Amino acid sequence: MSAEYETEFSRGKKVLLVINPKAGRGITEARVRYLKHMLKKYGFVYDLYFTRYAKHTTKLTLEYGEEYDIVLCCGGDGTLNETVEAVMQLQKKPIIGYIPNGTTNDFAKTTRLPRAVGAAVRMMANGKTQCMDCGVINETVDFVYVASFGAFTRVSYTTPQRIKNFFGKSAYLFDGLKSLKEIRPYHARIVTEDTVYEDDFIFVSVTNSLSVGGVMNLPSDLVNLSDGRFELLMIKNPLDAIEIPEMIHGCVDLNYENDNIILTQASSVKIEIEDGAPFTADGEYAGTYKTANITNINPGYEILVP
Repeated sequence: MSAEYETEFSRGKKVLLVINPKAGRGITEARVRYLKHMLKKYGFVYDLYFTRYAKHTTKLTLEYGEEYDIVLCCGGDGTLNETVEAVMQLQKKPIIGYIPNGTTNDFAKTTRLPRAVGAAVRMMANGKTQCMDCGVINETVDFVYVASFGAFTRVSYTTPQRIKNFFGKSAYLFDGLKSLKEIRPYHARIVTEDTVYEDDFIFVSVTNSLSVGGVMNLPSDLVNLSDGRFELLMIKNPLDAIEIPEMIHGCVDLNYENDNIILTQASSVKIEIEDGAPFTADGEYAGTYKTANITNINPGYEILVP
Protein backbone atom coordinates (compact mmCIF):
# COMPACT_ATOMS: atom_id res chain seq x y z
CA MET A 1 0.00 0.00 0.00
CA SER A 2 1.34 3.40 -0.93
CA ALA A 3 1.74 6.14 1.65
CA GLU A 4 -1.09 8.51 0.68
CA TYR A 5 -0.56 11.32 3.12
CA GLU A 6 3.11 11.13 3.98
CA THR A 7 4.88 14.34 4.95
CA GLU A 8 8.49 15.34 4.80
CA PHE A 9 8.71 14.35 8.47
CA SER A 10 6.80 11.05 8.33
CA ARG A 11 8.26 9.64 5.11
CA GLY A 12 10.18 6.48 5.95
CA LYS A 13 10.44 7.27 9.67
CA LYS A 14 11.13 4.07 11.62
CA VAL A 15 8.67 3.58 14.49
CA LEU A 16 8.95 1.20 17.43
CA LEU A 17 5.26 0.72 18.24
CA VAL A 18 4.63 -0.59 21.76
CA ILE A 19 1.03 -1.27 22.85
CA ASN A 20 -0.07 -2.04 26.41
CA PRO A 21 -3.20 -4.14 25.78
CA LYS A 22 -4.31 -3.95 29.45
CA ALA A 23 -4.19 -0.15 29.89
CA GLY A 24 -7.51 1.54 30.68
CA ARG A 25 -10.34 -0.48 29.23
CA GLY A 26 -8.03 -2.36 26.90
CA ILE A 27 -7.55 -1.94 23.17
CA THR A 28 -9.61 -3.65 20.48
CA GLU A 29 -8.22 -5.53 17.52
CA ALA A 30 -10.06 -3.09 15.27
CA ARG A 31 -8.26 -0.13 16.86
CA VAL A 32 -4.90 -1.84 16.42
CA ARG A 33 -5.65 -2.57 12.76
CA TYR A 34 -6.67 1.05 12.21
CA LEU A 35 -3.51 2.31 13.89
CA LYS A 36 -1.36 0.12 11.64
CA HIS A 37 -3.34 1.31 8.60
CA MET A 38 -2.88 4.98 9.52
CA LEU A 39 0.86 4.62 10.14
CA LYS A 40 1.29 3.09 6.68
CA LYS A 41 -0.96 5.74 5.15
CA TYR A 42 1.35 8.49 6.41
CA GLY A 43 4.54 6.74 5.35
CA PHE A 44 5.77 5.52 8.74
CA VAL A 45 7.59 2.17 8.86
CA TYR A 46 6.83 0.32 12.09
CA ASP A 47 7.52 -2.79 14.14
CA LEU A 48 4.81 -3.74 16.64
CA TYR A 49 5.19 -5.22 20.11
CA PHE A 50 2.52 -5.90 22.76
CA THR A 51 3.61 -5.66 26.39
CA ARG A 52 3.09 -8.72 28.59
CA TYR A 53 4.24 -7.61 32.04
CA ALA A 54 5.24 -4.60 34.14
CA LYS A 55 8.31 -2.75 32.81
CA HIS A 56 8.09 -4.61 29.49
CA THR A 57 7.86 -1.26 27.68
CA THR A 58 11.10 -0.18 29.38
CA LYS A 59 12.82 -3.43 28.39
CA LEU A 60 11.71 -3.20 24.74
CA THR A 61 12.71 0.46 24.45
CA LEU A 62 16.11 -0.13 26.04
CA GLU A 63 16.76 -3.09 23.77
CA TYR A 64 15.56 -1.66 20.45
CA GLY A 65 14.95 2.08 20.90
CA GLU A 66 18.19 3.35 19.39
CA GLU A 67 17.37 1.57 16.11
CA TYR A 68 14.28 3.76 15.58
CA ASP A 69 13.45 7.40 14.96
CA ILE A 70 10.32 7.27 17.13
CA VAL A 71 9.13 5.12 20.02
CA LEU A 72 5.33 5.23 19.87
CA CYS A 73 3.67 3.96 23.04
CA CYS A 74 -0.05 3.30 23.32
CA GLY A 75 -1.35 2.88 26.86
CA GLY A 76 -1.80 4.84 30.05
CA ASP A 77 0.42 7.26 31.93
CA GLY A 78 2.28 4.27 33.38
CA THR A 79 3.17 3.10 29.86
CA LEU A 80 4.47 6.57 29.03
CA ASN A 81 6.45 6.52 32.28
CA GLU A 82 8.15 3.26 31.28
CA THR A 83 8.96 4.68 27.84
CA VAL A 84 10.50 7.86 29.25
CA GLU A 85 12.46 5.86 31.82
CA ALA A 86 14.10 3.90 29.02
CA VAL A 87 14.65 6.80 26.61
CA MET A 88 16.40 8.80 29.33
CA GLN A 89 18.98 5.99 29.58
CA LEU A 90 19.71 5.74 25.85
CA GLN A 91 22.72 7.38 24.23
CA LYS A 92 20.82 7.99 20.98
CA LYS A 93 17.42 9.17 22.15
CA PRO A 94 14.48 8.55 19.82
CA ILE A 95 11.53 10.95 19.76
CA ILE A 96 8.57 9.74 21.83
CA GLY A 97 5.06 9.45 20.45
CA TYR A 98 2.16 8.78 22.81
CA ILE A 99 -1.41 7.67 22.11
CA PRO A 100 -3.25 7.81 25.46
CA ASN A 101 -5.41 4.78 26.19
CA GLY A 102 -5.39 4.76 29.99
CA THR A 103 -7.84 5.64 32.75
CA THR A 104 -6.75 9.12 33.85
CA ASN A 105 -4.42 10.30 31.05
CA ASP A 106 -3.22 13.32 33.05
CA PHE A 107 -0.24 13.99 30.82
CA ALA A 108 -2.34 13.80 27.66
CA LYS A 109 -4.85 16.28 29.08
CA THR A 110 -2.07 18.72 29.93
CA THR A 111 -0.47 18.49 26.48
CA ARG A 112 -3.82 18.11 24.64
CA LEU A 113 -2.68 14.93 22.94
CA PRO A 114 -5.51 13.34 20.92
CA ARG A 115 -6.86 9.94 21.94
CA ALA A 116 -8.36 9.19 18.53
CA VAL A 117 -5.97 7.11 16.43
CA GLY A 118 -6.45 9.06 13.20
CA ALA A 119 -5.89 12.43 14.88
CA ALA A 120 -2.88 11.08 16.77
CA VAL A 121 -1.11 9.82 13.63
CA ARG A 122 -1.90 13.03 11.73
CA MET A 123 -0.39 14.98 14.63
CA MET A 124 2.73 12.81 14.53
CA ALA A 125 3.11 13.37 10.79
CA ASN A 126 3.26 17.13 11.36
CA GLY A 127 6.54 16.51 13.18
CA LYS A 128 6.12 19.15 15.88
CA THR A 129 8.05 18.21 19.02
CA GLN A 130 8.56 19.66 22.48
CA CYS A 131 11.39 18.98 24.89
CA MET A 132 9.82 18.09 28.24
CA ASP A 133 11.13 18.17 31.78
CA CYS A 134 11.65 14.82 33.47
CA GLY A 135 11.64 14.18 37.21
CA VAL A 136 13.84 11.75 39.08
CA ILE A 137 13.73 10.49 42.68
CA ASN A 138 17.09 9.73 44.31
CA GLU A 139 18.68 9.43 40.85
CA THR A 140 16.94 6.09 40.31
CA VAL A 141 13.18 6.50 39.73
CA ASP A 142 12.06 8.59 36.77
CA PHE A 143 8.63 10.19 36.57
CA VAL A 144 6.83 12.14 33.87
CA TYR A 145 4.36 14.29 35.76
CA VAL A 146 3.94 13.47 39.47
CA ALA A 147 5.70 12.03 42.49
CA SER A 148 3.67 12.07 45.69
CA PHE A 149 3.04 10.62 49.13
CA GLY A 150 0.26 10.82 51.67
CA ALA A 151 -3.47 10.51 52.04
CA PHE A 152 -4.73 10.94 48.50
CA THR A 153 -1.78 9.50 46.61
CA ARG A 154 -3.68 6.27 46.03
CA VAL A 155 -7.25 7.54 45.93
CA SER A 156 -7.37 9.01 42.44
CA TYR A 157 -5.93 5.85 40.88
CA THR A 158 -8.16 3.40 42.74
CA THR A 159 -11.44 5.23 42.14
CA PRO A 160 -13.21 3.28 39.36
CA GLN A 161 -13.52 5.22 36.13
CA ARG A 162 -17.28 4.63 36.02
CA ILE A 163 -17.57 6.44 39.37
CA LYS A 164 -15.52 9.36 38.05
CA ASN A 165 -17.62 9.47 34.89
CA PHE A 166 -20.89 9.49 36.83
CA PHE A 167 -20.03 11.81 39.72
CA GLY A 168 -17.44 14.03 38.04
CA LYS A 169 -15.35 16.08 40.47
CA SER A 170 -17.37 14.83 43.43
CA ALA A 171 -15.97 11.33 42.89
CA TYR A 172 -12.68 12.46 44.37
CA LEU A 173 -14.45 13.85 47.41
CA PHE A 174 -16.48 10.67 47.88
CA ASP A 175 -13.48 8.39 47.67
CA GLY A 176 -11.44 10.79 49.80
CA LEU A 177 -14.11 10.70 52.49
CA LYS A 178 -14.08 6.88 52.41
CA SER A 179 -10.34 7.08 53.11
CA LEU A 180 -10.60 9.45 56.09
CA LYS A 181 -9.93 6.62 58.53
CA GLU A 182 -6.67 5.86 56.71
CA ILE A 183 -5.38 9.43 56.79
CA ARG A 184 -2.27 9.88 58.86
CA PRO A 185 0.04 12.85 59.11
CA TYR A 186 3.71 12.58 58.16
CA HIS A 187 6.12 14.88 59.92
CA ALA A 188 8.36 16.10 57.11
CA ARG A 189 11.03 18.67 56.38
CA ILE A 190 10.76 19.87 52.79
CA VAL A 191 13.63 21.88 51.35
CA THR A 192 13.55 23.79 48.04
CA GLU A 193 16.13 26.17 46.60
CA ASP A 194 14.15 29.04 48.15
CA THR A 195 12.48 27.88 51.36
CA VAL A 196 12.33 25.23 54.07
CA TYR A 197 8.93 23.88 55.17
CA GLU A 198 8.60 21.71 58.27
CA ASP A 199 5.22 20.50 59.50
CA ASP A 200 2.84 17.58 59.71
CA PHE A 201 1.55 16.91 56.17
CA ILE A 202 -1.21 14.61 55.02
CA PHE A 203 -0.34 14.97 51.33
CA VAL A 204 2.62 16.21 49.27
CA SER A 205 3.01 16.10 45.50
CA VAL A 206 5.74 17.24 43.14
CA THR A 207 4.05 17.69 39.79
CA ASN A 208 4.48 18.79 36.20
CA SER A 209 0.88 18.59 35.04
CA LEU A 210 -2.42 20.47 35.00
CA SER A 211 -4.20 17.54 36.64
CA VAL A 212 -3.38 14.61 38.90
CA GLY A 213 -5.51 11.48 38.98
CA GLY A 214 -7.89 12.95 36.42
CA VAL A 215 -9.60 15.24 38.93
CA MET A 216 -7.10 17.21 41.04
CA ASN A 217 -6.26 20.43 39.21
CA LEU A 218 -3.44 22.99 39.09
CA PRO A 219 -3.55 26.53 37.64
CA SER A 220 -2.82 26.65 33.91
CA ASP A 221 -0.86 29.91 34.25
CA LEU A 222 1.53 28.19 36.67
CA VAL A 223 2.26 24.91 34.89
CA ASN A 224 4.93 24.79 32.16
CA LEU A 225 6.22 21.36 31.19
CA SER A 226 9.50 22.70 29.81
CA ASP A 227 10.59 25.38 32.30
CA GLY A 228 12.81 23.24 34.55
CA ARG A 229 10.48 23.77 37.53
CA PHE A 230 7.99 21.59 39.39
CA GLU A 231 4.77 22.61 41.07
CA LEU A 232 5.01 21.62 44.73
CA LEU A 233 1.68 21.07 46.51
CA MET A 234 1.70 20.50 50.28
CA ILE A 235 -1.38 19.90 52.43
CA LYS A 236 -0.87 20.27 56.16
CA ASN A 237 -2.60 18.15 58.76
CA PRO A 238 -5.64 20.22 59.84
CA LEU A 239 -6.55 20.71 63.49
CA ASP A 240 -9.99 19.28 62.78
CA ALA A 241 -10.68 16.47 60.29
CA ILE A 242 -13.91 18.21 59.31
CA GLU A 243 -11.73 20.64 57.30
CA ILE A 244 -10.49 17.88 54.99
CA PRO A 245 -13.46 17.84 52.55
CA GLU A 246 -13.11 21.61 52.07
CA MET A 247 -9.40 21.15 51.36
CA ILE A 248 -10.15 18.41 48.81
CA HIS A 249 -12.68 20.64 47.09
CA GLY A 250 -10.10 23.42 47.03
CA CYS A 251 -7.64 21.27 45.11
CA VAL A 252 -10.34 20.09 42.71
CA ASP A 253 -11.77 23.56 42.07
CA LEU A 254 -8.47 25.50 41.87
CA ASN A 255 -9.18 27.29 45.15
CA TYR A 256 -5.92 27.28 47.07
CA GLU A 257 -6.87 30.07 49.48
CA ASN A 258 -6.54 27.85 52.52
CA ASP A 259 -4.05 28.15 55.38
CA ASN A 260 -3.43 24.40 55.25
CA ILE A 261 -2.57 24.32 51.53
CA ILE A 262 0.77 25.49 50.14
CA LEU A 263 1.35 25.67 46.38
CA THR A 264 4.74 26.81 45.12
CA GLN A 265 7.40 26.01 42.50
CA ALA A 266 10.88 24.50 42.71
CA SER A 267 13.56 22.98 40.51
CA SER A 268 14.66 20.55 43.19
CA VAL A 269 12.95 19.28 46.32
CA LYS A 270 14.45 17.39 49.24
CA ILE A 271 11.89 15.64 51.43
CA GLU A 272 12.90 14.17 54.80
CA ILE A 273 10.21 12.11 56.54
CA GLU A 274 10.73 10.93 60.12
CA ASP A 275 9.18 7.46 59.72
CA GLY A 276 9.39 7.20 55.95
CA ALA A 277 6.45 7.14 53.54
CA PRO A 278 5.41 5.17 50.43
CA PHE A 279 5.69 7.26 47.25
CA THR A 280 4.01 6.90 43.90
CA ALA A 281 5.48 8.02 40.58
CA ASP A 282 2.92 8.61 37.82
CA GLY A 283 0.40 6.60 39.81
CA GLU A 284 2.58 3.54 40.42
CA TYR A 285 4.28 2.54 43.66
CA ALA A 286 7.83 3.95 43.61
CA GLY A 287 9.25 2.79 46.95
CA THR A 288 9.23 3.89 50.58
CA TYR A 289 11.62 6.70 51.49
CA LYS A 290 12.81 8.53 54.56
CA THR A 291 14.75 10.88 52.29
CA ALA A 292 13.65 11.68 48.74
CA ASN A 293 15.80 13.97 46.61
CA ILE A 294 13.63 14.98 43.67
CA THR A 295 15.33 16.70 40.75
CA ASN A 296 14.02 18.28 37.57
CA ILE A 297 15.97 17.12 34.49
CA ASN A 298 15.91 19.88 31.88
CA PRO A 299 16.24 19.26 29.00
CA GLY A 300 14.60 15.86 29.38
CA TYR A 301 13.03 13.99 26.47
CA GLU A 302 11.51 15.00 23.14
CA ILE A 303 7.87 14.16 22.41
CA LEU A 304 5.52 14.73 19.48
CA VAL A 305 2.80 17.27 20.34
CA PRO A 306 -0.14 19.01 18.62
